Amino acid sequence: MDPNIIYIIIGISALIIGIIAGKLIFAKNTRLKVEEAEQQAQTIIKQAELRAETLRKEKELEAKEKFVQMKSEHDREVLDRNRRLGESENRARQKEQSLNQKTDHLEKQIKENETIKDNLNRQIELVNIKRTELEKHQEEHIRRLEKISALTAEEAKAQLV
Repeated sequence: MDPNIIYIIIGISALIIGIIAGKLIFAKNTRLKVEEAEQQAQTIIKQAELRAETLRKEKELEAKEKFVQMKSEHDREVLDRNRRLGESENRARQKEQSLNQKTDHLEKQIKENETIKDNLNRQIELVNIKRTELEKHQEEHIRRLEKISALTAEEAKAQLV
């Protein structure tokens, strides 16, 4: 055989072996790169999940803090409103108590005034009765004096003058 043909067969064989070896090496590199890419993707996914979980926990914590703050604010407002309501009720009770005391005092004073009025009316009646009796006695004395002196009151005045 001709050495050229041997060289061509060797060249073609080397080429085929090179292509097969290249494909195997390339396939192996590609598979390694694919595996590496999948590992990187898994790592990125895990990191993203961790970040998402961390973010979710942070947002939950923020929401809880906001809720606690709002609840605290609401409780403070309710306590303040209850305190003001209690103060208003106390003022109303004190005013009512004061008015009741004033009413009781006025009623007592009215009763005392009625008692004094009744007492004074009785005294006035007694004075009127005594005045009437005194006038009767005075008239009686004047008649007796007129009878004894045999002169009327006008005649006695005239004699004195």
